Amino acid sequence: MHDLRPFISSVKNIVDRHHLTAPGEYTRWLTQDKNGSRILGSTPYGCANAVNILYTIGALPDAADDKQAFITVLQRFQDAESGLFCSPGNYETHTTAFVSGALKLLDARPLYRAKAFEKYLSKDALFQFLNNIDWAENPWLGSHLGSGIYASMILTGTADDSWEDLYFSWLDENADPDTGLWKKGALSGAPRFHYLASSFHYVFNYEHAKRALPYPLALLDTCIQAYREGACIDFAREVGWADIDFAYLLARVQRRAGDRFHETQQILREIADGLIQQLNQMDPLTSETLNDLNTLFAIVCALAVLQDALPGYIRTSVPLKLVLDLRPFL
Repeated sequence: MHDLRPFISSVKNIVDRHHLTAPGEYTRWLTQDKNGSRILGSTPYGCANAVNILYTIGALPDAADDKQAFITVLQRFQDAESGLFCSPGNYETHTTAFVSGALKLLDARPLYRAKAFEKYLSKDALFQFLNNIDWAENPWLGSHLGSGIYASMILTGTADDSWEDLYFSWLDENADPDTGLWKKGALSGAPRFHYLASSFHYVFNYEHAKRALPYPLALLDTCIQAYREGACIDFAREVGWADIDFAYLLARVQRRAGDRFHETQQILREIADGLIQQLNQMDPLTSETLNDLNTLFAIVCALAVLQDALPGYIRTSVPLKLVLDLRPFL
């Protein structure tokens, strides 16, 4: 068993250090990079990640005023004309889904519908949008479009369940029956792990909507084969979004497939061991990894998945809560 109580305490301290002067406002980074490219003030990803992390570790404030401060700050990032949330360097689908998802954790929602995305309400426009994603050579990056449009439309109240039916009908039709991955006919041109990480983004939408995966057993077999053949990252040497992408994909698809339980458990334990070994070697005060709230959020999400999938293996003072169990999108 891993006792993560000291680490989780340090996570709370890290978030507190990123707090700016005004209530609810947080910076993503504490220090500037060598290129001077970081915005060190209040940003959508700083504020949303603070909410995400505090929710995950069970430390969101209970007081109504404190909660409202978070809500007000996040809602202020939305453009009233387009209904979108924007941030330099990110797709509008990503930022809109990400901030809307943080509001969901606060029992709130954006002030406006995503008016700029209403052009995707028709079947033809939605299918054209999805077909135009670069599924072959940039599937991981493209998944921020393909999964982000769903969360953006649903969390802003822009689309209804008939649109949701269209969205999942396209995904059902375009899943590859041999591997369970997306998109069939476009599974070459990028590293194999990129198709796994991309498919993770669609699986959490299926989980949120309680929809049946098209080919869960094939996808499970693909995950395990990729891990065994070294197509994944080295989970004992690298920390980041790949941890949550693969751990969630493997754990949730195994539940759907209902097969290879013990083999999956062993892989998840190995991932947990590798991740936690690295975390124990990091200084919470100086680690660039831990002091990027975006990366820190990915880490605590991975820990939440692993704690849930491996009962009794990861100890925290209160159980970690996975944001994906309440809302789609990371």
